[in-house]
Amino acid sequence: MTTPEELRHIPLFATLDDRTLADTARVMESRTYRPGEYIAYEGERPAGVYFVQRGRVRLSRTAPDGREQVLAMVGAGENFNAVAIFDNHGNLTTARAMSAVQCLLLPGDALIRLIRRHPDLALAMLREMAGQLRSLAVLVEDLAFRSVRERLARELLREARGGAAELTHQELAERTGTVREIAGRALRQLAQEGLVRLERGRVVVLDPDGLARIGDGG
Repeated sequence: MTTPEELRHIPLFATLDDRTLADTARVMESRTYRPGEYIAYEGERPAGVYFVQRGRVRLSRTAPDGREQVLAMVGAGENFNAVAIFDNHGNLTTARAMSAVQCLLLPGDALIRLIRRHPDLALAMLREMAGQLRSLAVLVEDLAFRSVRERLARELLREARGGAAELTHQELAERTGTVREIAGRALRQLAQEGLVRLERGRVVVLDPDGLARIGDGG
């Protein structure tokens, strides 16, 4: 059973009062997923809002021709799938576990009841959704106005952990709105310039300042 203390580790719930947390904890459902397992499918009826406690989840949409655009990578403390609860449509994205994932599921009907009882929860949800909308606006800006080279540089900086981004060429292509061949060509050019080192399933960032200049259009 989920406890209020567990919820306080999730930023959305951190400032809510004890009564709201207790009521929310009672209706939470714990879920676990294996690496590569699908959590939700685009267009299907939503089960609720997911709050990631451990692991990473990829959110994407698929075009009629099969091309996939990654919209976000969601990690511990973040949530996804709220839009489908509030607009009464299918899931906005397909969610897939990129590692072992542990999360909490707040069923949609339970969320609506809680919001009617606890207005502060509604405000917290709105703040989270506003932040997600801003992130999507940045993604649209990148896709519309930046070159593949610029987008790759920005994505590598976002994903670098301890100097390295654990990403394949295919994953980078999906996240930056291009195809594997073009992403690979741009990566090799960055490597020739001494900005990164390419390893299997891993890109080591050697010159973050140089990547930042490229990402800013320099």
